[in-house]
Amino acid sequence: MKGGPSVEQWNQLIVSFSSIDTSIIDYVNYALFEVGALGTEVKYAQDYLENHPNLFGEIPLDLPNSYLEHPVEVLGYFEEIPSKEKIEEIKLILSMYEKETFEIRVESIKNENWQQNWMKYYEKERISRHLVIVPAWQEYKTKADEHVIILDPGVAFGTGNHPTTQLGGQALSIFMQGGERVLDVGTGSGILSFIASALGASQVEGYDLDPQAVSSAKDNLELQKDSRILKLIAEDAIKFGENDLMKGVNGPFDIIVANILPHILVNMLEDAYRELTQEGYLILGGILETKGPEIEAALDKYNFKVIQKNQLGEWLGYIAKKGDID
Repeated sequence: MKGGPSVEQWNQLIVSFSSIDTSIIDYVNYALFEVGALGTEVKYAQDYLENHPNLFGEIPLDLPNSYLEHPVEVLGYFEEIPSKEKIEEIKLILSMYEKETFEIRVESIKNENWQQNWMKYYEKERISRHLVIVPAWQEYKTKADEHVIILDPGVAFGTGNHPTTQLGGQALSIFMQGGERVLDVGTGSGILSFIASALGASQVEGYDLDPQAVSSAKDNLELQKDSRILKLIAEDAIKFGENDLMKGVNGPFDIIVANILPHILVNMLEDAYRELTQEGYLILGGILETKGPEIEAALDKYNFKVIQKNQLGEWLGYIAKKGDID
């Protein structure tokens, strides 16, 4: 992260709830980034902090009751005061998590160095045996058989630490053979596009509705040092741009990967079927376990056949192919 925008005060959208279940906290983090948070912070969640040392570091062993009994809070940071529409959007996303009740409030605070504090605890993440995600501000010595992706998440979701990103990256590692034309829908920081590039794609297109995410992905393009990625950059074969799902995107693509919320995923399936090659793969992520049946029903509706279903925590990843043509 490059330190974020320079502002005199931040606006916090604070989501509070009773559970310290790590999957719920991860989901709230995910939801806040989906509505445009520039960063997030977790408070009053001792077990979560202990289980995620790479993200949040150590905490004191002895905590006061005022801390232990306090509801968990996940704070999303915004430059502008979140609008009523944005608050309604986060309420809709959170309502999909049926195991917990959430309270939401908005507060303004003076500028703090929360970005730099977060940077200290963001460590490298190994996606597979040969694939490693490394933060831009850390030194890392690449091994002979490794592909390293350098990432500065900026204001976009996608660091390699979240289960949805790991599921998508692992699916690409399993099903890519090299030479594929890949489409990344909802690219965020560009991480899945870079993974596909490092795995030997011949062409990669990444799109996102959020202009800040696209800017982040383009900035990350300049950080890459892996030979396969550099080759595609030299050939102008990696492109990022603003777009609403797959509107106006022209295939065919050998792989379409999308790591976005389920109610949005279903809106791209018709286009995905049209633009995917007959032997191509559709890789979907960002799906809570409780939403699996809805996604499976939508895939069946649009004549996709699920060939693999993976789970990490409460998150699901699907790999599907086109069904038989009648």
